[in-house]
Amino acid sequence: MQRFGYVDTGRGQVHFREAGSGPAVVLLHWGPGTSAQYSAIVDELAARGFRAIAPDLPGFGRSLRREGHWSVGDFADSVLECLAGWELGRCTLVGGHLASLVAMEAARRAPQRFVLVALDGTPVWDEALRRDILAKARPAPMVPREDGEHLKELWKHLLWEVKMWRPQLPWGEEAGRFAMQLVKAKLLADFDTRPMQTLLEYDVFAALADLQVPVLALSATDDPLFNCHESVLARVAGSTGHVFQGDHPVHSRAGAPAYVAPILERLRGLGVEAAGTAAPGPAAVAGVASRDRRA
Repeated sequence: MQRFGYVDTGRGQVHFREAGSGPAVVLLHWGPGTSAQYSAIVDELAARGFRAIAPDLPGFGRSLRREGHWSVGDFADSVLECLAGWELGRCTLVGGHLASLVAMEAARRAPQRFVLVALDGTPVWDEALRRDILAKARPAPMVPREDGEHLKELWKHLLWEVKMWRPQLPWGEEAGRFAMQLVKAKLLADFDTRPMQTLLEYDVFAALADLQVPVLALSATDDPLFNCHESVLARVAGSTGHVFQGDHPVHSRAGAPAYVAPILERLRGLGVEAAGTAAPGPAAVAGVASRDRRA
């Protein structure tokens, strides 16, 4: 059963969900998003003998509202404060898309805190490409109109996002549900697009080269950031990689076992075992086999 709570940080409270006991795995959601993205994965990890914790990053979900501009470093410091508040020892940190930058920066600042960092869909883009992509991804400011036309424009942008994140997903019940999840996340974030600005400022190339912790690079063939996967492996000495075939398993509850399998496989290789005496069942690793990249 999931538990919900708040942890105090220097800038305010961070909301989180957690379940299970054992070695800790902290999951940082994509942006825009909330910890609800990892709800099924939190349950799956708990069932396999791990303590899974998923916070709402500052400015998202039910966490504190950000004042002024936040850098990737600010987000990383907040995550490190949360780890202290949860009284965690060395843990596993998972970050998806924008949050992968937060995860790697936290690992740069406090490598002793992490046994493994999993980077899921890291945007390894040069500055020119970042500016071009962000110009397309950032919606026009929403000005309320009496006839509701502004909501129609918002919906058009949301449909563009659905197609971007899940290009092979046909319109139907699941696509509609995914679109509504985006609506809820944007409402909770007050339609704040400032976190996207962090992509323009962060030197991802230098950060990847600086990492001194074991790194697992994840991606899916239908993920728009799949073309960055090999670049992550090439730039992080000793990293391992795993690619899911087709739609990213993080998008559906049924995909949770496939999502956690390569993470737990890598942890076993690092000597981290689940709590209790019962070993997890055979890992249902979907997609391309994991590969080592040695320095």
